[in-house]
Amino acid sequence: MNETVPYGLDAGELDELHEFLGRRAEAGGLMLDAVHGLLTAVVIGPDPISASEWLGHVIDQEQGFESEDEANRILALLIRLYNSVVQELDALSYQPIFGEVEIADSDDTELSARGWCEGFSIGVDLRSALWEGRMQQDSELLELLNPVIALAADEDVFEAIEGESIDPLSDEDFEAALNEVAGAVADVQQYWRNKPPEISEGLGGPGRRPVLRKRGGHWLH
Repeated sequence: MNETVPYGLDAGELDELHEFLGRRAEAGGLMLDAVHGLLTAVVIGPDPISASEWLGHVIDQEQGFESEDEANRILALLIRLYNSVVQELDALSYQPIFGEVEIADSDDTELSARGWCEGFSIGVDLRSALWEGRMQQDSELLELLNPVIALAADEDVFEAIEGESIDPLSDEDFEAALNEVAGAVADVQQYWRNKPPEISEGLGGPGRRPVLRKRGGHWLH
């Protein structure tokens, strides 16, 4: 993880949540950066999403908890993480939680946006018809999402449309896109506030093609 501490959780609580999620990673569970991306999409999206809906993508019911105390503790941390996204955006201090991966043949690490982008794509999928329909109709939303889409493509979170090629980002462009995510998130939230969905939107089923879509497998941090 990077060292940015969300508004509502201190470093120790972040580590506690990170360790809990890490124990479930081998079974396909989301890591902390992906959970943060998911919650970000939920908070800034076009339609309210209840905790009972997004929690199912974070906590596998089959795995459950070791105890009632653990369940209460982890659920409380997750709700506070959600609230921290809301509070940070209101305070104009939002920063995404990115993962860190080891550099081959080195003891160093580098930031990766893959987990965050995968989580964001899950959040988008929860209201896919609204997101995808609007992205097809209004290029402004696509432009606002450009840093996220560029990172998702570069990190292989989704595949290119058949016949299209996606050039990898240079190191400079990758770093620039990382730095632009926070602003893009705030802008997308404001976009949906300024242009909320019409009642008729989202009633026609899935869009032509998801712009972001979680891939199979699991990203190991």
